Amino acid sequence: MALVLSVSCSKNNPNDPTKTKEQMLQQKWQDNDTTWGISQYIITDSTFDSLYNDSVSYSFSISEIVWNSDNKSGIIYGKYTANSSSQEVVGKYYAVSFKDLTDTTVKISGAYKSGGVSATDKLEDAKTTFTEADGYFGAYSDCTAVAQ
Repeated sequence: MALVLSVSCSKNNPNDPTKTKEQMLQQKWQDNDTTWGISQYIITDSTFDSLYNDSVSYSFSISEIVWNSDNKSGIIYGKYTANSSSQEVVGKYYAVSFKDLTDTTVKISGAYKSGGVSATDKLEDAKTTFTEADGYFGAYSDCTAVAQ
């Protein structure tokens, strides 16, 4: 009986070592700073949705996730399927960086640079344009996993 309980408890452990990095990333995340409203990010195996006060701010279908060697950070590249502030970018590529990933926390930054581009026509261009070295990921939101 004790063995069954320990196995059962390990599945609910927020630091479950059996979870893959993909399983840890594929969650609903909420920005801890709610000063201006509630920002949430829903990451699945195929989509990334950014919500602001329960409305979709932007969404993209995930084309590729490039993981860094630490397996706790990387960049998610995808093609916009919706964007509430610019319909012109729908169908173009964008990127979101993440770092310090755990089962329950992550830091997320959408690509943005003053005077920079907001989307690219090709995935390969997104991968060479939206980089931390080029200044696109300067501000990260501290996020916590929330129930979906």
